[in-house]
Amino acid sequence: MILVFLHGKGSDKNAYSKQLKDLAERLSVDLVSFNAPFSHQNKKDKFLWFNKFEQNNRRDAIKEEYEYSLNYIEQKLKELPCPLSDIVLIGHSQGGGMAVNIGLRLNLKCAFSICGDLPYNLVYKNCSQTPIYWFEGKDDNYINQERKDSYKLLTKMGVNLHYQCISDCTHTEITSAFTEIEKMLMQIRDEI
Repeated sequence: MILVFLHGKGSDKNAYSKQLKDLAERLSVDLVSFNAPFSHQNKKDKFLWFNKFEQNNRRDAIKEEYEYSLNYIEQKLKELPCPLSDIVLIGHSQGGGMAVNIGLRLNLKCAFSICGDLPYNLVYKNCSQTPIYWFEGKDDNYINQERKDSYKLLTKMGVNLHYQCISDCTHTEITSAFTEIEKMLMQIRDEI
């Protein structure tokens, strides 16, 4: 099993590195993280998976950038020295939505979204059996409720969805989400 982490908008591959390294060590697995393909306009040496634009009082994704990032992530995963079925994809914020969408496209071990959301202006299709874990931060005041509720798009698609509202989890303080991931991955490993 290998953990792959997708950072949030305006961050980089080193986000939450201590928590992730500790998690990988406790699980005795490898960890990979890489930068998103687009540079952040206002933050030097920081990245994002896609830009957004204002539409109908909502911030929607630029479709071409979103699709480019999906293909970019998919290629990176296929280059890893393990089968896709051994990859656990973990994403935070914007990376969380990307992790979910990759989980819909590829048969991974599982995909976790921490404080993520799915842009409403895109069309989603489930082409895999990947279990999707959607972690909403109970104390996340950055993402509004409409964005938090975007996981409901998945319920209509017959996705193997596991929703959980995580206590003591804000948008940036996500240690409690990593604790839940560890519990779930230990359980998954014990079932094998």
